[in-house]
Amino acid sequence: MTAAAMPEAEVLVSQQDIARRVAEIGGEVARAFAGREICVVGLMKSCLVFMGDLIRAVPLDMTCHFLQASSLREQPGANTLRTDIVYSTEIPYAGRDVLLLEGVVDTGITLNFLLDHIREHRPQSLRVCVLIDKPGERKVDVRPDWAVYTSREPMRDDRFIVGYGLDHAEHYRGLPFLGTIPRPVGPAEGRKITISRPGGPEQ
Repeated sequence: MTAAAMPEAEVLVSQQDIARRVAEIGGEVARAFAGREICVVGLMKSCLVFMGDLIRAVPLDMTCHFLQASSLREQPGANTLRTDIVYSTEIPYAGRDVLLLEGVVDTGITLNFLLDHIREHRPQSLRVCVLIDKPGERKVDVRPDWAVYTSREPMRDDRFIVGYGLDHAEHYRGLPFLGTIPRPVGPAEGRKITISRPGGPEQ
């Protein structure tokens, strides 16, 4: 679908409300990690904009690391959800105070896997901050420590959230607000997650 044919997004959370909430969370994160250096780990690409704004709202020393995410289907034309997670390198979690950033948490399956993986490396502490939390869609009991926006009920007319780093077919990421569009027609997609080597080729 061309950019001209993409439906216009309706505002769900305004730019001003996002900025206010990110500033609030930044203060809470700073208090939670006071006096310590944070190891910030962002699940890309969905948390790209969120991560950039949040780290500037936290007045603490930190290192930043990234997980590269891409979507896939079980097979062409299939309606079956499949999640593959592949690790290609190590992030220095051991003994660190880790803040994991995610764009959207719905079923919790991917987040749960990542949390288990990080805990195996014995971090000093581990917290989770998400842009959008959808607790009503959980299949695994995981609970983020912070969320910019919590969607407790299904979206009106089953609409799809985009903007502020969230995309559909690589469109809408640059919107300064969270918006909704009619849910795209197509099979369900899972996620394939790869952790890229620092300085290495993009996965």
